[in-house]
Amino acid sequence: MPGHPDAAIGGAMTAAMTAAMTAAMTAAGGASSRVRVGCDVQSIDDVDDALACFGARYLDRVYTRAEQADCRAGGAASLAGRFAAKEAVLKLLGNADGIDPRTVEITTMARRPSVRLSGSAANLAQAARIAAIDVSISHDGGLAFAVAVAERGSPGIESGHQPTSGEKQ
Repeated sequence: MPGHPDAAIGGAMTAAMTAAMTAAMTAAGGASSRVRVGCDVQSIDDVDDALACFGARYLDRVYTRAEQADCRAGGAASLAGRFAAKEAVLKLLGNADGIDPRTVEITTMARRPSVRLSGSAANLAQAARIAAIDVSISHDGGLAFAVAVAERGSPGIESGHQPTSGEKQ
């Protein structure tokens, strides 16, 4: 919304997204087809509203148990960051319409966000020959922002996720 205080932040976020994508592509040797980038911005207030209206139903429909545990201390801001990261990962995977958001799990490992794919998201990554996914999350001015970068590998390269007990290894 023009004139709204978040509009300036949104513009800064767009500039940050462009800079992040340019840096990722430059680091990978140019706009190579070996690199995919996805990004997303999520309103922290929207997540807070969803929590107030739907509570556990919202949490269980969007986040895994591990994500919910990771975000307890950070509340809506942490959940919004996780949601933005999930969306960023799905965008770099390609057409992810109808994909269960819980198939992209964003947890904390060694104080950094870590991506774990399962089910249909893992199948998309394998089909796209995604070798690894890295994600960065930030919060500012009522917004959460995430960028995900993936490197494509040769067919058969590990997709960067840990199979669940029900998946073939």
